[in-house]
Amino acid sequence: MDIEHDPEREAVSAMKLAAEADGAERQRWISAAVAWIELTRLRAPPGSEHGRTAQAV
Repeated sequence: MDIEHDPEREAVSAMKLAAEADGAERQRWISAAVAWIELTRLRAPPGSEHGRTAQAV
């Protein structure tokens, strides 16, 4: 499946932006990163770890 966004990559990007931000903006970026991580978990096939299959690891 060809997807437009990679949730794991988006989470990492959001955390980088959080590291550069202050106060409420930092908290918003952290919340965004957590949301992307949750999407990664929801998309992961059963029995896989962090969205990767055992064959890929």
